[in-house]
Amino acid sequence: MDLKGILADHMGHFTLYNVPNMLVALLLSAVLAYYFNTLGMRSTAVQARQMALWAAVTALGVGFVRAQFPLAVALLALILLLRAPDMPASERLPLFGALVIGMGCGSGASLIVVALFVPFVLLARWATALKH
Repeated sequence: MDLKGILADHMGHFTLYNVPNMLVALLLSAVLAYYFNTLGMRSTAVQARQMALWAAVTALGVGFVRAQFPLAVALLALILLLRAPDMPASERLPLFGALVIGMGCGSGASLIVVALFVPFVLLARWATALKH
């Protein structure tokens, strides 16, 4: 197998045109959730950033399962893991982020996960920054 074949195998069901589309979905969901929480719900800045990150990780997860029933079922199973009664709420968001990253890689879209990893990490750093 050649390098081009290996790269094609790790694109999953995505094309190169889907990468910018998922990036826009990731960032736009975060921006809209942030302003919904600050302007609409009058949440604190810290709460609004957390909700922006929840929206972004949801957009990323749904983007990976789009039009694939088995992946949608897998995402549902992963979400059910987050409902563990003994898990503190502060651990759910990082766990969900890790589960979505693992789901993307496991579904064969490793290169898409790598391409969206830096913006996702930067968004997570912004959302979890301490307020000074």
